[in-house]
Order: sequence, then structure tokens, then C-alpha cells
Amino acid sequence: MINIKFDNTDDNDFKEIVESIIRNLILSLNPMEIAIVRIKNWFDHKWLNYSGKAIYKYETGRSAMIPLVLEPCWSKEIKIPPFNPNRVLSETIYKLFETENPKFEELLHVSQNSNDNVKRNISELTENGICIWISSNSETNKQGSVMVYQIQNSEVSTWYVNIEDKNGWNITQSKGIDKNTVQSMLTA
Repeated sequence: MINIKFDNTDDNDFKEIVESIIRNLILSLNPMEIAIVRIKNWFDHKWLNYSGKAIYKYETGRSAMIPLVLEPCWSKEIKIPPFNPNRVLSETIYKLFETENPKFEELLHVSQNSNDNVKRNISELTENGICIWISSNSETNKQGSVMVYQIQNSEVSTWYVNIEDKNGWNITQSKGIDKNTVQSMLTA
């Protein structure tokens, strides 16, 4: 049984939607391992596939000096999203099947510099798992977010949904997945 560590900042209807999504993912994908991370407050779609900040040489056109610039990075190889560990309310790991995978037992979010963030490929954690990030404070914010990284045979697919309470909780934005696909998870 998966126990999501919601708290009193979360709206009950938002919790039901998230639980439905996760239950459907488990049933349809049959993952070996699951990580559920609760993030303090809402986060937007820009976190999807975000790798962190990387140092780039900035071409000034002058050969005498080339300064280095720290800029946001979205790489082709999917990284563990670099949420600041101060925003992580909880990280819960589930192994639905016995595996000999010590990497999946390590914390996803650790204090480190940005250069190290861009080196943490999510596919190195598991060959068949799901990592899910869920926002908190949906009661006050009247919105919440869910981000899913699915790893199957070391291939990674990712998606994000925003769920808002506008006269009832509905999926208002999706990225990497069709809204109707997520909606079908709620009725299945």
C-alpha cells in the first residue's frame, strides 16, 4: 500500500486526484520502485526536465576575456530535478518487488552545488520505476502540481500537470501528456 505523506495544508479533493493518478500509474506500469517527493508549495511546469544551472562561456567577441555565466539548463538526458532540499517536505521510497538496487534507496535531493546537479541522471536510479513530485499547500493556493518521471527499461518519459480549484478541482495545464489522458486516470 502506498501512503502519501499529505498534511493539513492539502485540500482533500486535490489529495484524491493525486492518489487516483498514482494508483493508475502503478496499475498500468507495474513499476518495481516508486519514489514520492512532497515539495513545499506549488511549482510550475518549468521544473519538468530542468537539470539545474550550468556554467557556460559567454562569447563577448573580444579574445582577451571570456567570462563564465551560470544559466538554467534543460539537457536531453533527464536529470533529477534540482529542488532545493529545504523545499523537500518528505521523500518516500517503495519497492513493490524485491530488488538489489541500493541507488534507489539514496535521497533524491541532497545539498550540492549546481555543477553536481547536472550530473545526476534519473535513469541511473532505476531501470523500472516512477518518481513523482507533488506540491503542498493546495488548500490555500487553490492549486497544486504533480510531476512524474517514468523509467522503463532505462528509457525516461516525463510529464507535468497543474490542478486548480476553479469551482471544483480540474486539470488546467499539462506538459508532456495530454490532459484527457490524465483525466482518464481519474475515472478509471
